[in-house]
Amino acid sequence: MAVDFSLLPVEKASNDNAPSRFVWTVAFFLMVLIGILAMLYFWPADMPTKTWEFWISLILFPVGIPAFIVLRRYSSHAGRVLDTAMHNEAVHDYHTHVFEAASMPLSVMGAAYRFSANRKENHTDGIGAGTVTLKTLDPIARNGEPVKARWLTVPDMQTKPGGVEDDRNRRRQVTAWLFDELLDELKGQVRNVPPRVPLVIRLCLSNGFTFKENQALWQERWSARALRQASVAPDEASPVDLMGLDTWLDAALRNTDLHATLLVAVQLHALLAATPPAGTAEAGVALLLMPAVPTRQLCVPHIAQLHRPVRGPVDQPGEALSHALRWGGTEASQITGGWQTGLDAKAAGALREPVMQLGIKVRATDLDQTVGDARIAAPWLAIACAASSATAAGVAQMVLVGHDAHVDGLVLNHVSLPTPSPASVDERLGITAPPSLDPRHSRATS
Repeated sequence: MAVDFSLLPVEKASNDNAPSRFVWTVAFFLMVLIGILAMLYFWPADMPTKTWEFWISLILFPVGIPAFIVLRRYSSHAGRVLDTAMHNEAVHDYHTHVFEAASMPLSVMGAAYRFSANRKENHTDGIGAGTVTLKTLDPIARNGEPVKARWLTVPDMQTKPGGVEDDRNRRRQVTAWLFDELLDELKGQVRNVPPRVPLVIRLCLSNGFTFKENQALWQERWSARALRQASVAPDEASPVDLMGLDTWLDAALRNTDLHATLLVAVQLHALLAATPPAGTAEAGVALLLMPAVPTRQLCVPHIAQLHRPVRGPVDQPGEALSHALRWGGTEASQITGGWQTGLDAKAAGALREPVMQLGIKVRATDLDQTVGDARIAAPWLAIACAASSATAAGVAQMVLVGHDAHVDGLVLNHVSLPTPSPASVDERLGITAPPSLDPRHSRATS
């Protein structure tokens, strides 16, 4: 995490009460009266009283000393008030500087997802309107009970009961189909990544295959589209929840290893030889992300800005959600939509009051009740839905993801930027296209 809130200096409350004007006015006149009486009492009897020295002494000392005491009390109070104000101003400036430095978001260059082979059913409009719902279906596996779940039925897929090997072949076929669908939708955005910016692929897959098997299948589908060079991150480097974004943003903040990231998450279940778990869904998600600074410097087109996530206890989420709004530079009234997953009825109920207290009026769409729990792909599906549903500049979406006894929250802001041509990107990077090869100058080989 870029900022440990417990280590930040806090503002001081001014507990020094202002001196009472009435009390100190009365005290002043009493001290003046006492001073006059003391002056008259201690004035030497052998010294005349009809001189300027007498009258100056009678006025200066009885009035000057009380005035000094009263003004000292007021100046002491004013000094403490000024010290507190200066301290609080310095703390505020420090907080602002820290948050400005650490609030750099990730730019979302593209988002794609599939939880159905029917492309129309994948639209966020249907999810938000409630037309997409999780239904009870008869399982394909033998002797299975009806289950409320969702699974992918892709073209030419076996839809009859089978064994473990049949299920394995089916999951490989569906994984390849998901890779194809996601890449076909995002290949234009992948080509918009400047050539000098490294591209890293992060695979978050739960489909019954090893990481090496999934990597080989991915490389096969990637190479078939003649896309740019990209490296696949090791299995342990792939995030399993939203706090992985926090780690990436920390690295970007340190200006180390700046690169674009294509995150691919897939969740599949056994279907031909076993019944999928109740309440679950099969899904595939792809997010193309890049730190905001190089995105802005190179004018790379993007659709949204993904801000730093914040984690808090699910029973007391108010502070975490408030920090999430601050990272997003967003007022609660600007949140026009929300997406949540991983929150049961009790957790969702605990969130409702803090959300309302913050001033967030919209109710988040529960993906677990509409699409189904996509398990490892669920957090990224929520982000993809938020990015796809934000259609106007300035629109803000909130994403809430339950994780054990905690909830992760982040803000996604939609942006509207002109899309430069690939040639203009190359020109900004100083890259010139190689001269075309004249066939007359080529050498034939046999």
